[in-house]
Amino acid sequence: MLLALVTLLSFANAALASTEVTVKLSDKILEEEGDVNGRVRVYFSIIKPDRDSSSKGPMYENADEQDTNQVFGFDARFSTTSTTSELPEEAYGYPLSRFADLNALPAQSYSVQVELARFKEVRRQGLPPTFLPTSCVSKDGSNGAYEKPDGTIYSKPVVWKPGTPLALTLSEVIPDSTPSSRGCAGLGDGVDSDWIKTVRITSSALSEFYQNSTDATLEACVLLPFGFDDHSDAKYPLVLANGHYNPTFNPGGEFIEEKPECNDPDDYACVSAWYGYYLFSNWTAPSSTPMENARVLLVTINHPTSFFDDSYAVDSQAMGPYGTAIMNELIPEVERRFRGLGEGWARGLMGGSTGGWESAAHMILYPDMFSYSLAACPDSVTFSRHTSVNMYEQDNAYYYNSDFKRTPTPGYRDGYSGQSIDYVFPAGDIISTFREMNLRELALGDNGLSCGQCDAWEAVWSPVDTSTGYAKRAYDKETGVIDNDVVEYWKKYDLARVLVDRWDELKDHVAGKLHFAAGGSDSFYLNNGVYDFQRLLEESVGLDHGVTFTYGAHDGLGMQHCFRGYEYDQEGKVQPNSITRLTYVQDVVPKMVESWVANAPEGADMSWRY
Repeated sequence: MLLALVTLLSFANAALASTEVTVKLSDKILEEEGDVNGRVRVYFSIIKPDRDSSSKGPMYENADEQDTNQVFGFDARFSTTSTTSELPEEAYGYPLSRFADLNALPAQSYSVQVELARFKEVRRQGLPPTFLPTSCVSKDGSNGAYEKPDGTIYSKPVVWKPGTPLALTLSEVIPDSTPSSRGCAGLGDGVDSDWIKTVRITSSALSEFYQNSTDATLEACVLLPFGFDDHSDAKYPLVLANGHYNPTFNPGGEFIEEKPECNDPDDYACVSAWYGYYLFSNWTAPSSTPMENARVLLVTINHPTSFFDDSYAVDSQAMGPYGTAIMNELIPEVERRFRGLGEGWARGLMGGSTGGWESAAHMILYPDMFSYSLAACPDSVTFSRHTSVNMYEQDNAYYYNSDFKRTPTPGYRDGYSGQSIDYVFPAGDIISTFREMNLRELALGDNGLSCGQCDAWEAVWSPVDTSTGYAKRAYDKETGVIDNDVVEYWKKYDLARVLVDRWDELKDHVAGKLHFAAGGSDSFYLNNGVYDFQRLLEESVGLDHGVTFTYGAHDGLGMQHCFRGYEYDQEGKVQPNSITRLTYVQDVVPKMVESWVANAPEGADMSWRY
């Protein structure tokens, strides 16, 4: 009988009996899949009388928040010839940081589940073959919701009490979702509507870098302007709405062609649907709309990697030439197919969080490509404030410098307010320290392979260890000790320093055209980087730099993640983030158009102004 078996042995101390935990790969899976390897993650959730009956299982209950469960992780390979592996006591866990602490769990009943996040062998130019996550996204997931990738193998939950043997069987597989993917238009994978079109290319730059060992597809979801067919001689500017992976077009609010049937102002899904319909109504109206005389190609792009759901759309040692591929291959192909103007003066950027960093980076690192950018709540735009950490001056990313005390650096506060109908009170409550967030990633995936946010930043900004193929750590993931040599390399992506260093070249390019927004109480402390960007700019080039900075507050309270700028309701009240995240297009695109028209070269094509 074919049987793959991983035995986990844990000894909390000599006084406690060992707890034997076995993880098996079912015969059926082994027969169907053959040899498999990846990250084994064992999840423990306390069984409570009020446990949510709708829970999908412990593998979905691990988080940065206080209601997280426990997880332990290790790499393993299952095959017919290597059926047993022992997990050392030092294996990483979260919140308990070592598997040796398993017997320290309170003596109550637990629901336990195991998953195998699968790896694939990837080849990259100049690097040794490396096993990386097969995927960091669910193909039919939503914006930034990673869920579980296709092919993830998992067990059914079992009940367990500490001190007793625990047997888990990897018997289930998350099926391939491709046939049921919603696609750009939400009608199915590759099925377009009259308004939304799909562009997919196989990047030659990425194919060469990855030596054809992994998918080199780039995808663009393109919303055509009103009058595209009737104005067959018109050529159009392009707006790139940057953000996380999303199989369906979502530039900051959905595009919904049918009037919603719901009418519940307290249901965010209903509110979001209505704003999606407002976007459709505004976009498709011939006049009396924010889009009048502002007909553009509105584009979102998908470029997931084996490190994150998004490549950050720049070139990097670990991920490869995604910036080159997007700028030189994908965008020109979109403009070729849909009559784009194809000139830098007629391209703009907008996005929040990851998309905010990309929008700032594209404006600064690719100045010939774009001429307007809104970078909302961007990831760290300078590393003097990498969230709450000063990477240039601190010795340790997890604690502030001090001779006599160890004050933890915070990582996450108050919660995310983006889908709350009203404001969320920013009390400043710490949900997770920066150390805790990193230890969770370490349990989910060693060597920067958790598909998590901090690992993703290192995959973008760090050099690669050519002996292992993994991105070098800017700080020790377990202890927090900063590696100054790696941080020195990060300066290539410190957008504030790049702009200051190239000020004479870029000052006219960014003045009046580069715009930042951040909430005064950003949930992930991303406002700190924006503050320092502004400070460095003013100290280096003076106050008359022309870059705008907007910091969000309401009623004396700082806005949280992800503030994109002020918008007001009919009574003059500041709208919460949950509303302004749905109205990027109607608010930002007309401002881009105003800037384009004012700064267009003499004789520029204005056939799109109708």
